Amino acid sequence: MQTTMNIDSKLAQALEFSEATYWSKYYNKNSYLKTLWTVTGGAFAGAVPDLDVLALNRVIGLGLDRAVTSEDLDYLVRFFKSAGSRRFFIQLSPLIEQSDLPDLLSQKGFRPYNRWAKLIRSLQVPVPTVPNSKLEVIQISEKQADLYGQIIFDSFNWQDKRMTSWLAASVGKSGYRHYLVYLEGKAIAAGALYIHQEYASMAFAGTLPAYRGLGAQRLLLQTRLQQAKDMGCQYAFSETAEDKPERPVQSFRNMLKLGFEPAYLRENWIYEM
Repeated sequence: MQTTMNIDSKLAQALEFSEATYWSKYYNKNSYLKTLWTVTGGAFAGAVPDLDVLALNRVIGLGLDRAVTSEDLDYLVRFFKSAGSRRFFIQLSPLIEQSDLPDLLSQKGFRPYNRWAKLIRSLQVPVPTVPNSKLEVIQISEKQADLYGQIIFDSFNWQDKRMTSWLAASVGKSGYRHYLVYLEGKAIAAGALYIHQEYASMAFAGTLPAYRGLGAQRLLLQTRLQQAKDMGCQYAFSETAEDKPERPVQSFRNMLKLGFEPAYLRENWIYEM
């Protein structure tokens, strides 16, 4: 996928580093899950070794600050091995200007795994309104943190219940805003917004399986975009799995309806211990 707009070096870094910033808030000392993190070559690496979930064991932003070296890759492998992760992946922006990087990754035992889509939206463009419905969205405080964590956990069908508290711990963190969507008094969906400088990240979001297709995620997107615009943000970012004809991704399509454009596809290079 080619980039759909002129992305300069500052914006290219912001696309990745804003994501790394909001994810880093989860990797701190807690009583729920073992988490470890490190920074190398300007990239964030986070490990949750108890959970074999690649989204939680990955490297974001490598190669944008400077060229990736053999020593960088050796360091990352040692970090995740020492952490106890069974596997991890490095997510590479196509805006990295290092032609030998695929060969270097292959030599170190990495292989291409899949791709994630990175999306961008200018907040100078008006945010479309969502048609009236029975759904109601509210911004929450720490009082509803446990409910937020439970909704996200149940939406993704994860197995380790410790993640509920781990997810809930982000509520109230600096830069974050969290939301719940209600239908007739029942919380059915949740989402988060992270503001970093003039950039807004559409962070975690999920809808309970029994309530999908009712427009909850579109309402969450519209609400977060409008709040980010009102706060003076210039761009909104998000990421999803790659949308394919044989495997459509509804979140990707929801974002397109609200003015997001595909910025690029990131190649995910996996390393298995």
